Amino acid sequence: MDEWIASIVPTALLCLAIWLGRKFIATWLVKSVEHKFDRKLEAVRNDFRQQEDAFKADLKSKEKEITDLRSGVMTAMISRQMALDKRRLEAVDQLWSAVTALAGAKSISSFMAVVKFDVVAEKATRNPEVREMFTAMGAAFDPNNLDRSSSERARPFVSPMAWALFSAYQAIVMQAVTKVQIIKSGLDADLLDKKAVSKLVKAALPHQSEFIDKYGDAGYHCLLEELEEALLSALHRMLAGEETDQTNLDQANNILRLSRELKASQSKVPPNIGA
Repeated sequence: MDEWIASIVPTALLCLAIWLGRKFIATWLVKSVEHKFDRKLEAVRNDFRQQEDAFKADLKSKEKEITDLRSGVMTAMISRQMALDKRRLEAVDQLWSAVTALAGAKSISSFMAVVKFDVVAEKATRNPEVREMFTAMGAAFDPNNLDRSSSERARPFVSPMAWALFSAYQAIVMQAVTKVQIIKSGLDADLLDKKAVSKLVKAALPHQSEFIDKYGDAGYHCLLEELEEALLSALHRMLAGEETDQTNLDQANNILRLSRELKASQSKVPPNIGA
């Protein structure tokens, strides 16, 4: 038994030593690997933090650039809008000043509303006294002295409807002036294209078509106040920033088309006669 114990103890100790050695080596290898892994992981983390910091710095720089750019664009837009709003206000003043400049023509329109134009024009071709009387009356307003450049400069900055209503208003009062010019010159009444004016006024005030058919050009003067109110409303809507709907835009385009046709029809009127 003693011999057996003596022989097995060294063997057991050797096995224990081998086992402990393997355990130590395994532990050392694990620790070594963990240490290397931790170092590499820390290096990766440091690299990631550096990249993150660089990215944040670059992002902050770009955000500043975008903010500066946006600020510059907004400032430019605001400046342009302020300039446009100012020009629109000036255009409204110019257009309404053009209306007030037609006050003399409006007075003539009031007088001609009660004159039977065809009859008087026919008499004027034979009677110089009739021509002299209308020459004196027409002296209060000379269409050749009318400054139309101001209203033309306002046109790009007012709404299509505002310009169309102004065109209709101007056509009515200037038709009365044309009548006076025809009479005092002893010209034929047929030079006046009444149908063209009628279409234009009906386009501007379609609800007054029956009134226009009933009273003809003699009734146009009665519509001037309504046209002034409509023009003021169109200017107010424009300044309030209200969008022009398709119906109003179509109506405005129709009025302007008829206004151009009226001007074309007046080309047969001799120089210095009419609008």
